[in-house]
Amino acid sequence: MHRRRLRKEKLVLRYGELIMLTAKNEQNEYMENILAYARYSLMETMIIATNMSDTPQKFLVDMQNLLPTFKKAYPNNTVVMVKTIISGETDPEYYFLREFVEARNVRNLPAYRSLMVSVTICDDDQFIFKKCLTNSIERTKRNLLAG
Repeated sequence: MHRRRLRKEKLVLRYGELIMLTAKNEQNEYMENILAYARYSLMETMIIATNMSDTPQKFLVDMQNLLPTFKKAYPNNTVVMVKTIISGETDPEYYFLREFVEARNVRNLPAYRSLMVSVTICDDDQFIFKKCLTNSIERTKRNLLAG
């Protein structure tokens, strides 16, 4: 019921362009048991990954296939709001578009479960831009400290 309601509420899930993505492990090897794709529209993109195996999987979604589409429509400093739809995470995060696409966020999915992430283009708002810039600097510090 939840998935049907989401599909009804989110037009991008019904009419968005389908862009195939790949799931990779931390050694950058293709994972055949994770189905990953995006549904793209001008204002919102949904990234979906489904664990098709009977064991939990740790992976990252390679979103490089989104770059050509995003480059046509937006500059690299476009701010996006990223929100996980299916799991319990409710607070959105803000990224610069290029930073989000190139991020190597490792995800964990239980057996036969899905992950759905909404990526929404933010309006030209100075407060959101400053928040995104602050978050980006903090992420860069964490990554540098982690090696």
